[in-house]
Amino acid sequence: MPSKLRYLSILDYEATCGEEGKFPRDQMEITEFPTIVYDLQAEKEVGRFHEYVRPVIRPQLTEFCVKLTGITQAKVDNAEPFLPVWDRFKGFLKSQNLWDDPSSYAFVTCGEWDFHTMLPRQLSHINSTNPSASSDDRLLVTHFQQRLISIDVAFKGYYGSKADEIKPMLGELGMDFVGRLHSGIDDCENILRIVKRMMDDGWVPEV
Repeated sequence: MPSKLRYLSILDYEATCGEEGKFPRDQMEITEFPTIVYDLQAEKEVGRFHEYVRPVIRPQLTEFCVKLTGITQAKVDNAEPFLPVWDRFKGFLKSQNLWDDPSSYAFVTCGEWDFHTMLPRQLSHINSTNPSASSDDRLLVTHFQQRLISIDVAFKGYYGSKADEIKPMLGELGMDFVGRLHSGIDDCENILRIVKRMMDDGWVPEV
């Protein structure tokens, strides 16, 4: 049975971080904002959004964060802060015609952290420093949460697996991770590889 969805939008944020217990989680900020739009009918990628983001609460990246993500200080220093990147992302979604029919697409992430924790936290930072930030963003985040497929949950349910991270899921499928783990855009590409393989095996993506 074909999916009722037309598009999947694969997303994986990276954020400021530090060693366990040494970095306040409530001060984390998004540093990489990647999305790949996949057309289920055409069976191909049809759009890609990828930008780095300059943190403002703790603008200096920790050595731990640089080693984990590969995102250098220069990359975030040369990037814009979150709000203009967020605005461009919303414009990107409109350019992909995802605004026209919200029921036609779903987001795909590995876990719920991106939309249930990190994006609300980031917007909370913005709202505390920029009162002009749109209150509609809260409604938009709620909509994103409702249109979310957690690929780890889908994977475990479909295969009866315990794997809940990208590399272990790939491993169970006999596939290697391509690129750098914790590079947001590379993580997106590998999540998409998992999605394609699951669909080849008969899985139907649904919200």
